Amino acid sequence: GLDLNRIAHSSRDYPWPEPGGCGRCHHPKLWGHGFVRMIFDGFGQALEMRRYRCPKCGCIVRVRPSGYLSRHQSPVATIRAALSCRIRTGRWPLGCLTSRARHWLAALKRQASAVWGMPGGDDLMVAFDGLLAMGRVPVSRTI
Repeated sequence: GLDLNRIAHSSRDYPWPEPGGCGRCHHPKLWGHGFVRMIFDGFGQALEMRRYRCPKCGCIVRVRPSGYLSRHQSPVATIRAALSCRIRTGRWPLGCLTSRARHWLAALKRQASAVWGMPGGDDLMVAFDGLLAMGRVPVSRTI
């Protein structure tokens, strides 16, 4: 996987892995398409992350470290732990940004409802894991 600490120090000189191909049209070769600045928890500045472009369909592929969901700057484990704590205890864990975490919880309820018709409750963590297993982002605001 990607080492965010090394990327923070070496950025463009980092040995970027090349994606295996386009996720949309499955074209085997992607072109380098520069860098994009992305914010990750624990870093005081945005990190420059490599991106690629499919020459066939034009899809842009951003390289992202494992353990991070698309369009989220917190690791999956952090998101899951915060939601689990809130569901079990009714409180957010210490140090959790509650405004962001409330968005995660609302999005998870919406996703669970859209996929399984679930109203919420303790089954939300089962829904979180199930959505991940389906390849969905459980805390995405888009259905």
